[in-house]
Amino acid sequence: GTGLVIENVSATPEFTVEGSGLYTIHTLVYDGREDSANFLDLGIVNLGVTTGGDVIYIVESAGICASLDAAGAPIMVEEDICKADAGTFSGISATVSGGVGNIEANPNDNVVVPDGYSKIFVLTSGDDLVIEQVNGTPNFTVEEGGKYTVHTLVYDGRADSANFLDLSIVDFGVTTGGDVLSLVTANDLCASLDVTGVSVTLEFCSADAGTLTADASEVTLVGDSVTISATADGNINVPSGYSKLFVLTSSEDLVIEAVDNTPSFEVTEAGRYTIHTLVYDGREDSANFLDLSIVEFGVTTGVDVLNVVGSAGICASLDVAGAPVMVEADVCIADAGSLHADADIVTLAGDSVKISATPDGNVLVPDGFSKIFVLTSGDELVIEAVGNEPSFDVTEAGKYTIHTLVYDGRPNSTNFLDLSVVEFGETTGVDVLGLVTANGLCASLDVTGAPVMVEDSEECIAFSGKMYSKNPISCLDKGKATISAKTSRKAIIPNGYQRLYVLTDAFSLTILNVSETPSFEVSHKGFYRIHSLVYNPETLDLSVVVPGKTTGFDVVNLIKDNNICASLDVKGALNLVIGSKWFCYFFNKYFRGGNSGKSTESAKGGNDDLEQFVSSYSNYEEFKNDFIAANSKSKFFPNPVTNNLNVELELIEDEIMNFNIIDVSGRSVMSGVASDLEFGLQKINAGRLNSGMYLVQFVSEYRTITKKIVVKK
Repeated sequence: GTGLVIENVSATPEFTVEGSGLYTIHTLVYDGREDSANFLDLGIVNLGVTTGGDVIYIVESAGICASLDAAGAPIMVEEDICKADAGTFSGISATVSGGVGNIEANPNDNVVVPDGYSKIFVLTSGDDLVIEQVNGTPNFTVEEGGKYTVHTLVYDGRADSANFLDLSIVDFGVTTGGDVLSLVTANDLCASLDVTGVSVTLEFCSADAGTLTADASEVTLVGDSVTISATADGNINVPSGYSKLFVLTSSEDLVIEAVDNTPSFEVTEAGRYTIHTLVYDGREDSANFLDLSIVEFGVTTGVDVLNVVGSAGICASLDVAGAPVMVEADVCIADAGSLHADADIVTLAGDSVKISATPDGNVLVPDGFSKIFVLTSGDELVIEAVGNEPSFDVTEAGKYTIHTLVYDGRPNSTNFLDLSVVEFGETTGVDVLGLVTANGLCASLDVTGAPVMVEDSEECIAFSGKMYSKNPISCLDKGKATISAKTSRKAIIPNGYQRLYVLTDAFSLTILNVSETPSFEVSHKGFYRIHSLVYNPETLDLSVVVPGKTTGFDVVNLIKDNNICASLDVKGALNLVIGSKWFCYFFNKYFRGGNSGKSTESAKGGNDDLEQFVSSYSNYEEFKNDFIAANSKSKFFPNPVTNNLNVELELIEDEIMNFNIIDVSGRSVMSGVASDLEFGLQKINAGRLNSGMYLVQFVSEYRTITKKIVVKK
């Protein structure tokens, strides 16, 4: 206090206090020797009573040489005034229906939320209180059994506040309530978590149909019927007393066509079929009895069975996804596949040179059919020779192509292709295709084949090489990105020639820049190509190139029209530069994560995966919009729905989603902002809707996701 009442003394200026108020730390220099004339007897000090003023008075009145720092170091100790209080709960209830558990807690009216603070409810699992979900109401939906606890959390979510509790640290399924409390304690934050909460244990039906994998996802209907089958993945669970049955359904409506004890069925018509597993209790005296006499083949659907199970609260399991099999009508399946030349350019040395190709392993030769390799010359594809191997000796310079032909050579077959009509040096590949088409034959010729250029030894040997990009995907950073390429096939640079690298727009091949190294800095999003050019400065004048106007095609035509010895790698190395931060995040997540089914980093020889991926687009924006639409993942359940429709949809950074429900007449019957998607799950009260079919649309500035749902009362 201001009276300087002495509370404690110490050899160091550090004290522990237990009450709030004004404290002051002083220094006292004194003579404690009893035989000294300046002896200051501190035995007079009564802690909690004697004041610093009393000591000064004794010193001055007795003329003692001593010194007390009366002003000292004042410190104000204040009380902890955090008023946030999470309160308590009065009870909790839970129900399990259709494999989904619904938990609802009842909070007491004793929560205290200071101004500016927020309140959320937290669902944890197990005794470790692992955080699973958060919600604005004490209601949660779970799909697994176990012990669950509902808590209240009162916290300050304002980022500019001294008490800011950053909940972005929460990793659902990993972070615990104890972790959150430790964060609050370690940073001395004002927040309140009802650790005890209120708990409930859910028990789910243990019947599990597991999954199946189709033995063949596509089969051809040969004759009157074909057998389709699947193999169980070994993850089924059949409780004691239960039965297992395999179900065949047709079309997307899953119309039940047949049942069997094995996952093998004979079908007589083309179409989409699915083989499912059903685990059920067939005992009539059981509370979980599922009466399959309700099934009318060709009419009842798998959804009908699920509705019976759900409405009656029966413990049963149907593998709805099942093993889909597409049965196609009998069509020609012969496929010549493709080849690639072992060398694109060869030089005629002496009287002849051998050219060859390697099959890509994608040929399909039906039973009874044959495969041969065909050598053609020129752009007209004049047939020069045939053989059992893709290797031929040629004696003249020119353009040659090695093709694969798959055909039926049996004279008594309806698909017999009579190759005796071929006259070497005159008949063309187009003639053979015309024969196949005119007679409706099943055969396949790889028309593109593997082209090889055979040059005379004295002709131009300049070769640009082939380029590929080791890291073909880049994102703009502060408005810039550096893209580069490497050589997959070595260039041939004759004496006096030079090599230059050219940057172009990937679609138009408009030249944007040139460099002595295959590396460029760009500042715009889009697709680019890095090409290699080998040329002689004395014969090819590059001063005619105008960046932003001249194209790679112009350069090729200049070389060709003037018979100039030079070589440009026209295909080049494809690079994608992504603009906005959100799309860069989105693209890398889905494309690099494997959802495209391709790898972005091909082996040397080019980035064929990326080439194939964008081959159908003409510009960057078209590619971006189509990619987002094709790769947006969402989950709508349950469907059909009776009460709450749950939507799981991962947002892209700052994305804001709105939803709209449209009936079959095209009328909007419900809409709103999907604000709960921030927490991973959006609930829509479909119980307000009439029975029927609806379209649910989730729309943001980046994408639109549409799902068909069925509401059943």
